[in-house]
Amino acid sequence: MESRVPSLRYPNQAVPPAADAAANAPRPAGLRPSLHSLRRRHVLRFVERDAGDDVPNARVTGQKRRIQEFQKRWERIKDDLPPQLTRSHIGMISIGGVIGTGLFLGSGAALHNGGPVGALLGYLIMGSVVYCLCVSIGEMIAFLPNVGGVVGLADLYVDRALGFSLGWAAWYNWSVTLPAEVTAAVVVAGYWNSGKIPVAGLTAVFLALATIINCFPSQVYGSFEYHFSAIKVLTIVCIIVLTLVIDLGAGSSEFRFFDTWKHPFTDSYLGVTGALGRFLGFWAVLMQAAFSFFGSEVPGIAAGEVIDATRNVPRALQRVWIRISLFYIGGIFCAGLLVDRNDPDLTSGANAGTVKASPFVIAFQHAGMYWISHVINAAVLLSAWSAAASDIYISSRFLFFLARRGHAPQLFASLVRYPRGATSDGAAPQSGEEVLSSDDDDDDDDGDGDGESGGGEEEEEDAAEPGLDTPPTTPPTTPPAPGDDLEDGAQKKPWFVLPLNAVLGSAAVGLLAFLNVTGPGAQTAFNWMISVTSIASLQSWAGMMFTYIRWYQGTAHAENKYRDAQRLELADEDVDEHPDAAKIKKARLVVRQIARIRVHRHRGQPYLAWWAFGVCMLILFTNGWSVFLHSGWRIADIPDEAPNPYAPSEQPSAPISSFLASYVPIPFFLLLTFGYKLIYQTKMVALDDMDFSRVNVDDDAQRDPDYASPLARVLGWLLVS
Repeated sequence: MESRVPSLRYPNQAVPPAADAAANAPRPAGLRPSLHSLRRRHVLRFVERDAGDDVPNARVTGQKRRIQEFQKRWERIKDDLPPQLTRSHIGMISIGGVIGTGLFLGSGAALHNGGPVGALLGYLIMGSVVYCLCVSIGEMIAFLPNVGGVVGLADLYVDRALGFSLGWAAWYNWSVTLPAEVTAAVVVAGYWNSGKIPVAGLTAVFLALATIINCFPSQVYGSFEYHFSAIKVLTIVCIIVLTLVIDLGAGSSEFRFFDTWKHPFTDSYLGVTGALGRFLGFWAVLMQAAFSFFGSEVPGIAAGEVIDATRNVPRALQRVWIRISLFYIGGIFCAGLLVDRNDPDLTSGANAGTVKASPFVIAFQHAGMYWISHVINAAVLLSAWSAAASDIYISSRFLFFLARRGHAPQLFASLVRYPRGATSDGAAPQSGEEVLSSDDDDDDDDGDGDGESGGGEEEEEDAAEPGLDTPPTTPPTTPPAPGDDLEDGAQKKPWFVLPLNAVLGSAAVGLLAFLNVTGPGAQTAFNWMISVTSIASLQSWAGMMFTYIRWYQGTAHAENKYRDAQRLELADEDVDEHPDAAKIKKARLVVRQIARIRVHRHRGQPYLAWWAFGVCMLILFTNGWSVFLHSGWRIADIPDEAPNPYAPSEQPSAPISSFLASYVPIPFFLLLTFGYKLIYQTKMVALDDMDFSRVNVDDDAQRDPDYASPLARVLGWLLVS
């Protein structure tokens, strides 16, 4: 038997001499030591995991093993951070998380730029993209809900580098959106404040309140967001009903049904007239609508803390498009019925960013309902505050998951529990660096279809991924405290579990909101940073759709690969005697797994995914087109006596800052992706290597809620289930 030496990294374990030799290899001179050190540690982990008979599941394909490792890690995260969000929580959060300032205030800019018909068409097109996004994500998560959401699926079925960049891009987007929402709340509160309270004081109050809500377990946040979302939904429903009543002649207004549609599109946009100007105005609405719909994928992000995520998350994703499209498209339709695109209150620069620029407020004031502006202002303030709390929640969970994968400092992977000695089922008291074992009870290749591979052939394990390769350990047990009425070996379940470091780390980004009170230069930099986050969100959507396209191609390839073997009509007892018995069994497993996937597959796939991906990429590369209207680009302002051809409400932004905000995030995202590929030498997962295993997925059906009346059933289907 070969001799083994102690591991420098894990003193209580032994590694083969080859690993020790790799660990003590001399480093090259020059700039290579850092990269060489990374690769050396990478090789050491690979050897430690795959040395001799230390890997009990060597028969399992590399892709299937990675799926099982992701599932184990996800289960460990759920053990450490128990699910507390119910079906009603996730259903209402999926609605209220998107209804915010973009609907109440941003609809005015869309109406001005595109006209009533142009604004409606823009929101309809982006509503179709949201539909395609939700049904695509829902299909994947319904089959594999316990691998880390869309980021984990991108890691497994596209490239580990894409999972890395998508995770960080999503954290950046949600964390830097926080100061924007806090700033919006401060601006909206100024409608009543009139300078009595300093802006810095209001900023501190709103940021502190949003942070405090997230310093409690997720159940508290879920209840808070549930009630706030219900208020927002009730508000927008009442506004839609009132606008229809006013349009029919209620109040001091006259009957004006579709009167504003006499001029369906804008006359000019940024000085461009004619058909081109009308098209450019419509295209601007398309971009604004895209940014308003961001957040529709929240149910997939929060899957780790959702009770019965296998069923509840896909249901929320498959129905969220109906709710959001209903409120957004219904709202923009009603606004276009009442307010002309050239209304002075809508185009006034003094009203920009305030509730006075809301088309709903303008319509109600024209009808003599001046009190309604206070109601809408309160709804907008509530929406901004609620959105800020959601930003902290989502960004903190992204940061926590990134740390558990080894992609972020382990400081953010820790949890705060109370009682301190208590642990969740199967969870270790301290959850710093992620621990994964190669042991697996579901590796038997002779089991049923649920524990089998649906794709790739036998292959060697890929190079170990950071955060997935720590040695197997046994979770320590905590003895019961004296006097506790517990059975021997039992442990208390903590009632308070929170990734506090991740919450505080994400909330600290909200301090950027104070830039708005330090001077115009800082405010310009802050606005530029917020613009960058919108592009990061669009990149995330494109990455999600590309992940689904690869997923679809993988399932189609697996079906075609075993098509001939599937057509053989043999009884089970005759399969073993067939020369291609192994291939036939494999084909039948593929059929069972793909049949599970097709249960949630829309009949329009993959065309729906390609449509959404194409629209996202088109908007991504054309969102900054207006910067090219400038006749000259200069860093310093030079006095110019030439008249300004643009109206105050159509003045294009400075070309340099606008260009950077529109296009810098693209190479930054590519740098994250290809930088990871360069360091860890990852490769895109080939179609032939894709595996569609579904082990460790609970299919227990959850009882549907009972409703007392048909109306309650309809409302429950629309808002909750």
